[in-house]
Amino acid sequence: MSNFKRVLLVEGDDDKHFVKNFCCKILSNKLVCKLIDEDNIDNNNDSKSVFYIDSGSRQESGVSNMIKKISPQVKEIGKESLGIIADANGQDFDSPEHPWQKIKSKLEEVLNLGDVNLPERPCRKGLILRNVMLKEGPTSTFHVGVWLMPDNKSSGELEKFFAGLIPKDNPTWELAEDYIRQYMESMGQTETRQGGFDMKKPYKVSKAEVYAWLATRKKPGRMGAAISQGDGLDFNSELAQDFARWLEELFCF
Repeated sequence: MSNFKRVLLVEGDDDKHFVKNFCCKILSNKLVCKLIDEDNIDNNNDSKSVFYIDSGSRQESGVSNMIKKISPQVKEIGKESLGIIADANGQDFDSPEHPWQKIKSKLEEVLNLGDVNLPERPCRKGLILRNVMLKEGPTSTFHVGVWLMPDNKSSGELEKFFAGLIPKDNPTWELAEDYIRQYMESMGQTETRQGGFDMKKPYKVSKAEVYAWLATRKKPGRMGAAISQGDGLDFNSELAQDFARWLEELFCF
């Protein structure tokens, strides 16, 4: 593994392109965001405004594979900051299967937190631990941050965050919501047909609504592309500003 001083771990491709384009849109005057697996990397770049996103390959995506990277990442000599973004995925926060509980356990396993106790639930505006050390390994200090999509309190995922950027008076968004609602009503609360989304998981409804909306764009594509193009999204919302502030405080110092 290459030694990148400031790294953000995410679950997969959608996440990394979302964050990169979000940074370009909102934080371009403060942060430079690069992708470890795509950009030409200069490991001798001493700029304090650069961080790198690591999502691994498609075969290595998902929250479990991401959590496996936490220990080797923080043990790299010279590490300055490590961020972690995961989807809540509809799990109850008190469940040991919730991504936050798994991330919390891993951090408690590898970090010397002293008198600091990690909260039982994510911090509302994202967790940032400053100047922590390892239990075993390099003795230098570094920062660690965790953000649970969409908003550190809901049981959704990245798409729910993106939905929060769409103005609710957007007529196309209303049509997208109606389309998914009509689909669900036509199918009933029974087994979904082959290829349909799981209607028994409420957070999947938001995901379906977002992709229905994306399909109507002039250039239909992924969330990251829509952010890059603007598409009438509201980047001044409280949630967007909280996320931007979390990224800035974790990687700009």
